[in-house]
Amino acid sequence: MHKELITGAEILVACEKVSTEAEVTGINKYYKSIEFNPVSCTPSAGYRTGWGLRMVRSGKIGVSGEWGLIDRFRLVEKTISSCRFGPKALFSFPDYSPDYQEHINKSIDSITHDSVNDYLNELQEKIKQIHPLFSLSAGIQWGTDSFVVMNSNGMNARFLKPIISSRFSLTLPGNSGLLQSGYSLSTTTSLPVMEDVLEMILLPMNSVEQNILTASGGKDVVFSPVAFSVLLQAVRAGVSGNLLIEGSSPLAHMEGKQVLSKSLTIRDLPRLSNGASSAPFDSEGIPTSDKTLFENGVFTGFLHDLNSAAQLETESTGSSGRNLGEHSKPVCTNITVDPSIIGSSNTLAETGSGILVTSILSAGGSNAVSGSFTFDCGRVYVFRRGEIQGYYDGCVLSGNVYDALSNISVLGSKQFRVKSDLLPFVSISNISVR
Repeated sequence: MHKELITGAEILVACEKVSTEAEVTGINKYYKSIEFNPVSCTPSAGYRTGWGLRMVRSGKIGVSGEWGLIDRFRLVEKTISSCRFGPKALFSFPDYSPDYQEHINKSIDSITHDSVNDYLNELQEKIKQIHPLFSLSAGIQWGTDSFVVMNSNGMNARFLKPIISSRFSLTLPGNSGLLQSGYSLSTTTSLPVMEDVLEMILLPMNSVEQNILTASGGKDVVFSPVAFSVLLQAVRAGVSGNLLIEGSSPLAHMEGKQVLSKSLTIRDLPRLSNGASSAPFDSEGIPTSDKTLFENGVFTGFLHDLNSAAQLETESTGSSGRNLGEHSKPVCTNITVDPSIIGSSNTLAETGSGILVTSILSAGGSNAVSGSFTFDCGRVYVFRRGEIQGYYDGCVLSGNVYDALSNISVLGSKQFRVKSDLLPFVSISNISVR
């Protein structure tokens, strides 16, 4: 971290004569990884560093960012150019530093290439015991990310966090082609729970060798946590204070009102234990806090960064997020949906008959702002009496996210990690299928 702080300070010094206020953000990524398939296991390791600069000049905000070898004067020049077209500066950078919080769990130190290889071999053996023709491919990357935010008003905030990102793909040859299933997740302290991985990737493989050719109209649809996360993208957009300012949020004037099903409680938890997007402060150095976005379907309020808060004469919710070289915007971190306290984990038995969607290939034609969606799901699975009977290809779902989330019939009793989120299976009535 000492080298990071010196570099950040040097960038701020380079800004002193050209900017009234400046802020730098730094990211260092140290990682190891393994690529695993039926014929090889390839280990690797690496390091990546980047710096972003945001400054106020002539009353406007400019940004720039670079990865790799950083030239501080080039970074400043690029930011000056950005200021000419940037938004007005309606706020000042904070003049305090949040308490330093180390998010390192020492268990990550015990993860090695050998231990990950052993984990994947064990997973593969468990899968082959179920069906000898199953083929597993996987990629696991683990390491430590360090973050720093410094500004010309005296802020010097930093923290470290472990991160483990995993993806799994299962393939089975069949009479009419390949059956495939995938699952991706991120956590911070340990390798994925093997039982959860097996439950997610094996569920769609229970289908028989029968291609169901037609299914259309209003159907009961079970979204796996992977598919559910895509459905929730509209909610992530809708709760942003930027959308409220633009006048395009469907949640405008809906605070305190019933918007979604009463069974649905959605939270944004930047302090979530093991959350891959957890952080003690946001990208502007404002302390984070856990928030309930929808309580039993009732909308509780918007997320704000410093800019949106200034425009709406309120306070930042510690929700600023941005990639290097981009302007800040209010964002969600670890989204969680409270599971049911009874019933099955995958909701198929409670739903009875319908369609199981395990992934969404494309959301082309969808509008995250309004909530309208058109999902190309590719292959989906038909189930009756709670049991998968077969599959068919070319399924397209359409509708409005907010309408769909008002028609929830069943929530699963177990949360699964999907990237940084914690989500259950969800069964939704009367989804348009074609």
